[in-house]
Amino acid sequence: MKWLLKMLQKPVARPAKAARPATAQAVKPAEDSHGLRAALAVAADAAERARIGSHLGQSLAGQRQAPCADDPAEVWIAAICHAPDKMLALAWLASLNGDAALGEVATQGRGAEVRFAAAQRIENAEMLEQIAQASRDKDKRVYRHCADLLRQRRHVETCARRATAIADELKGLLDSAPLPLSRVLELKHELASLEHAGEPYLECSALMTQVHDRLHQESEQRRHLQTSQSAAKALESACAQATWPWADHLDAWCIRHETLSRALAELPPWLAEQAAARTLSASLVKIEARLAELAADDERTSACEQFLAGLEAGTPPRTDLAATWKALPKPTHLAAQQALTSRWQALPQAVAPPVTAVIQVPATPPRQPLRVDHDVIRDLLEKLEAAIAQGHLADADTVAKQIKSKLAGSTLHGALETRLHNGQARLEALRGWARWGTGQAREQLIGAARALLDGEHDVEALATAIRELREEWKRLNVHAPAGQALWETFDATLEKAYAPVAAHRAAEAARQAEARTAREALCATWAAEVAGIAWENADFKAIESRRAEMLKQWHAAPQVGFRHERALRKLFDPLIHGIDQRLEAARGAEIQRREQLITLAEALNGQADTGQAMSQAKALQTRWNQEAIPVRLKRSDEQRLWQRFRSACNAIFERRDAQRAEQAAQRQEQAQSRQKRLDEFAATLAGADAHSIKLALAQFRADWGDARPAMRETPDILESRAAELQQQAQQRLNELRNAKHRERFELLARKAILADRVEAAALAAEPLDSILAETRLAWDSLPPLPGKAEILLAQRLANADKVSRARLDTGHETRQSLLLDLEIALDLPSPDAYATLRRERQLARLRSRFGAPSENRAEPGDLLTQWYATPALPDTTMDARIAAVVRHLVMQGSGA
Repeated sequence: MKWLLKMLQKPVARPAKAARPATAQAVKPAEDSHGLRAALAVAADAAERARIGSHLGQSLAGQRQAPCADDPAEVWIAAICHAPDKMLALAWLASLNGDAALGEVATQGRGAEVRFAAAQRIENAEMLEQIAQASRDKDKRVYRHCADLLRQRRHVETCARRATAIADELKGLLDSAPLPLSRVLELKHELASLEHAGEPYLECSALMTQVHDRLHQESEQRRHLQTSQSAAKALESACAQATWPWADHLDAWCIRHETLSRALAELPPWLAEQAAARTLSASLVKIEARLAELAADDERTSACEQFLAGLEAGTPPRTDLAATWKALPKPTHLAAQQALTSRWQALPQAVAPPVTAVIQVPATPPRQPLRVDHDVIRDLLEKLEAAIAQGHLADADTVAKQIKSKLAGSTLHGALETRLHNGQARLEALRGWARWGTGQAREQLIGAARALLDGEHDVEALATAIRELREEWKRLNVHAPAGQALWETFDATLEKAYAPVAAHRAAEAARQAEARTAREALCATWAAEVAGIAWENADFKAIESRRAEMLKQWHAAPQVGFRHERALRKLFDPLIHGIDQRLEAARGAEIQRREQLITLAEALNGQADTGQAMSQAKALQTRWNQEAIPVRLKRSDEQRLWQRFRSACNAIFERRDAQRAEQAAQRQEQAQSRQKRLDEFAATLAGADAHSIKLALAQFRADWGDARPAMRETPDILESRAAELQQQAQQRLNELRNAKHRERFELLARKAILADRVEAAALAAEPLDSILAETRLAWDSLPPLPGKAEILLAQRLANADKVSRARLDTGHETRQSLLLDLEIALDLPSPDAYATLRRERQLARLRSRFGAPSENRAEPGDLLTQWYATPALPDTTMDARIAAVVRHLVMQGSGA
């Protein structure tokens, strides 16, 4: 009876078959590794040893045994190449050394991972080259690794050679002075691309650091020279403009002169030959001469003052005092002469007789120094110091000029003079740095100009770049003018770079000439076309489209220069303007026509007959579209007129819309009520009580007929939903009925199986007490069958222990008869062996149908119950036939 349980229940899960083990890769029978190793030890020929070693390695690989540590490389290579497992081959490969052996594995190994691992450990360049050639079309990964490694090594070697050459050049530069800044920058830029050069690159980096230090040192020396030159100029100016008495400043000036002289002497030879050093030397010579003059004049003044001081102290007069005074050397400074003369004349006449000699006074009196406003100078000095501290050279130069203008040749004293000298020195240093930075910037501009000669550049971008470079060069000239050779190099480079721009602009001029001719031809063609238009019957929409095409062709035509564009516009604009005037006149007539229609539509709002008003409004709408002049209005005018006309027409249809809205509200209310009924009915279908579903279906059909609207102009979705729900209800009833029948048939089969078990034990003469007890417990745990089926199955179970083989044979014949009746009743096929018996039984049924009334014919369900209640021996053929009967009964949903 298991077939019935399989049909009524889910199929019993069969235990999964054990997965077949994957067959290992076929390996040749392993040879005797000990014998091969012994043969290898006594082999005298190298070729023989290689052959035996290869066989030994293959044998070890087949046995998954690692070669011995003292085995030759041939054994290891063969074992690795023929290893059946990748991980095993990689483990053996770790013990293999030598580029030649690794090369053989990289070209002959079985797995790609093994070949790549061997190639990664090879260092010899020749071996890498051989492997790359051998694996070029076989193993792309190995080939790419070897090729990349060889390419990288060649690049490193090239970089190393170039780095060595740069190092030699840097050593030569360090032996000379001064260093050429432009060449150093070029070498530094080139060295940045040689990072892979290894030790030569490190040597170059160290030498480049020394070069940078040397450049900084030379820059500092130049700056100190500029500072000394500025200080010398300031000292020279102060000495030249010295005012008497200058004794208090003379010592300080001498100290400054000595400091500047020492700085000049400490200059390196290459810097001492420059113009700035020669200018400093000349200034120091002038200062030294002026200081000597001032010192001599100061000594003469001191001698005269000592002579007068003795007379003023009461020294006894002598007869030769006047001659002595006259013989004393007098200072050359006029103020000192006048002061001493005044003191001499202030002495008593007996001591200082009147001086008859006339002191030679210069014809032109000396210029009196102007009064200096020290507060203003102090503020300007603060601005100068702030500008220098911030590095603003232009602002510092402006303030320095203001200070010079305020002084107007006068000199300062004390702290202000020191601050001024320090500020001038720092300003000159800042100018030196600016000149040095300007030199670097000019070198960079020349490099940028040369870069424009390489590669392809956009012409406009190239012209912009050339213009910007020239403007930048001019801006740098503000700080310091460039040398003639440097400027000629820069200008020649830019002129060469400008050649493509000049050629492009010449071609552009030729193209613009052609474009101008083409546009003039278009204007002539369009003028003739416009002159031939008959405006009385013109299609203005077509004319407007043609106008748009003219504008499109005009804009799509090749562009010309600004000057030619203005001349061509004088030909094109009048054409477009004339067309626009005609279009505006046509638009005005169309607007007037639509205004009249709007007035008529607005007058319809007062009519009482809505139907007549609607008919007239529809006629006006037809006229709105059909009587229009073929011209397009402006979008704003079109929308404004249409909004007014539509508003006037909408007012006429408002009453009809109100009626339709009321009808729609009623239909909506009905639809909501019907939808509620549908939802309630759909909720009842989820239950499992067939009687409740049947009552709900009948009630729904009655209620739905009453709620159906009288008229439906369009198909109703709710009607389709109602039909669908009724169909679902019927299907649900059928499912519940079929499930009930299926449970009944399953219960019938289970109880029949219990009887089969007892009958089989009785035939086998087994002890029945325990089997009957277990069967009774199982029977009691099952629910009872409906009707007389429970009684029939209970009687079979009660008589199961007394069954005999003769009775089972009789039951088998009874079951065959019942099964034939079931197949005939259900119109199911029977086996060919029972074809004759089936025909006889069918004829008997026909005779009984047309003859005398017979007893009531049993239903298929009762026949099935009798079949199960009849004891019989198991028969697989009969089981298959009864399974088909049960399936048909379940599908039919019918019972006794």
